[in-house]
Amino acid sequence: MKPKLRLSKGGSAFRKIAMGSWRTAGDPSVYGLLEIDMSKALAYIKEKEASTGAKITVSHLVGKAAAIAMKERPEINGMIRFNRIYLREHVDLFYQVNVPGNPNDPVGKANLTGVVVRQAENLSAVQIAQALTENSRSIKDGIESELTKSVDALKWVPWFFIRTVLNIASFLNYDLGINLTWAGMPRDAFGSIMITNIGGMGGDTAWAPLVTYTKVPILLTVGQIKQRPWVTSEGTVEARPVARIGVTFDHRFMDGVHAAALQKIFERCFEDPHLYFG
Repeated sequence: MKPKLRLSKGGSAFRKIAMGSWRTAGDPSVYGLLEIDMSKALAYIKEKEASTGAKITVSHLVGKAAAIAMKERPEINGMIRFNRIYLREHVDLFYQVNVPGNPNDPVGKANLTGVVVRQAENLSAVQIAQALTENSRSIKDGIESELTKSVDALKWVPWFFIRTVLNIASFLNYDLGINLTWAGMPRDAFGSIMITNIGGMGGDTAWAPLVTYTKVPILLTVGQIKQRPWVTSEGTVEARPVARIGVTFDHRFMDGVHAAALQKIFERCFEDPHLYFG
């Protein structure tokens, strides 16, 4: 029996962009899972929130750990242009955030957008949290960023043409280095690495796909902290607060050696948060 289908007339601009982002599943993505004991990190967060008044989450610490890793291993901080690797000078973190939508919209009441924290290698975890909070608040208050302006502009692009527009904009912006801010397209809007906090939405474990036109070769998903069995260095098993971090990376850009180094740096940072997170 032929299924009864109807064309969806709704959908956010982000959903349209997602439709234009991926054609098939064939890509060079590699997926990994990193489990981190958050016992010391949670104590660090509690202490810093009390002393600074900043709202700090695990995703802010993950961002700082990523910045440290990319500073120590600069070969994984870059992009692919014309089948060659180009390295970045600074580590810019792209955080995906939810912002309230139109409450009268039957499709949904929240939209995804992004906020970039520049030169994160020079910031503490608290400063990253403060910068992210300030930028997110501006968007929620209706102050449009360059990225939100470009997303809004894409609402008017026909569905069948959205992939072409995204790829052309990426080619002109990243590959040719042409400034398209006059056309509403921000320069380097996605930074070095993407981070999305699925734990804030109740998510536990997930992997997200790379978005080719952003030229970002690494993406992290930060899951909700849960009590899990943990084997200590003494060989005993304890219940510890553990966060799962889903890792997606472009195999053309990095390989298992880099992923293993990334894991060791993350473990080192979360083992001594006062030393590494500032």
